[in-house]
Amino acid sequence: MLGATGYLGTHITRALAEDGAQVTILSRRPPDASLQKRITVQLLPQRPSAAALAAALADSEAQVVINAAGVTQGDIRAMVQSNVRLARYVLGAAATVPGRPRVVHIGSAAEYGTQPEGSAVTEVTACSPFGAYGRTKLAATDAVLEAIDEGAIRGTVLRVFNPVGPMSPAGSVLGGVGAQLAHQRTLPNPQVETGPLDACRDFVDVRDVASAVLLAVTHEASPPVVNIARGEAVGVRDLVRRLVELSGVRARLLERPALASRRSQGLAWQEAAVEIARGQLGWVPRYELHESLRDLWNAATAMAPARAGGPDRRSPLDQYAEWAATAYRPSPSPQRPR
Repeated sequence: MLGATGYLGTHITRALAEDGAQVTILSRRPPDASLQKRITVQLLPQRPSAAALAAALADSEAQVVINAAGVTQGDIRAMVQSNVRLARYVLGAAATVPGRPRVVHIGSAAEYGTQPEGSAVTEVTACSPFGAYGRTKLAATDAVLEAIDEGAIRGTVLRVFNPVGPMSPAGSVLGGVGAQLAHQRTLPNPQVETGPLDACRDFVDVRDVASAVLLAVTHEASPPVVNIARGEAVGVRDLVRRLVELSGVRARLLERPALASRRSQGLAWQEAAVEIARGQLGWVPRYELHESLRDLWNAATAMAPARAGGPDRRSPLDQYAEWAATAYRPSPSPQRPR
């Protein structure tokens, strides 16, 4: 698995391990010591080539390759390298490994771009992303689909909409609000700053995303592209206010245009059609949004004291494992396709 210590990857890794899978992490940096049982690590060069990935996959005897690697913001060159080139290297490597492991690639709703209000995007909706993130994620998906069409690999793309839940990164709207609330909850006049909150988005619990990956890993007949979402657009401002209320912090909410995310500017509405995920993959989301917000807040407050004492140099997997040991409520095992 690539990207195993990122936000989505952390949850996917944990779900795989708890499901009994033998998980091998392909990483450029060694993770901290407290990794779970049944997880091994193979170190990669700083800029791994297709040959290096092929050797690592062959050594691990991988039956499935999960690519959850990528970056959401920053320099365009970094996005091309992490979101596009690495995906192409993974495809090339998987095609050379004996037995041709299945590839489960984590895509993004940003690939669709702007859609008319009130409409639900299907897997065949024309994609028109704007911004470097959406364009690079679409380029990676196109490469996966081309490899599938040519018979070079077996695999599927899970187009994940807006994941939320414990460990939501500060770069996301709700993760950023949770972090601000956690750090300011003892201050006399706390205030939370965000970008504009006018949009409506389709949010899905990150643990439900992990359960979708479990199904895609074992479902040989997975469709080429599958939307992973709840199938309902929710006002972002409403969710932020619900998170503030849930926290109990009497914080002032300030929306600042200057803080608008380049990733989502201009996306006033996004909602997914999820019939393929339900009907063909057998996946249904198990978490309600109030549970996602509650666990986001609980995790944020549990980790805030450690961060207050200085930089937390543990990997996200280690941070999450410590919190989850006492507070984690796993999603029910997804129903396996027959």
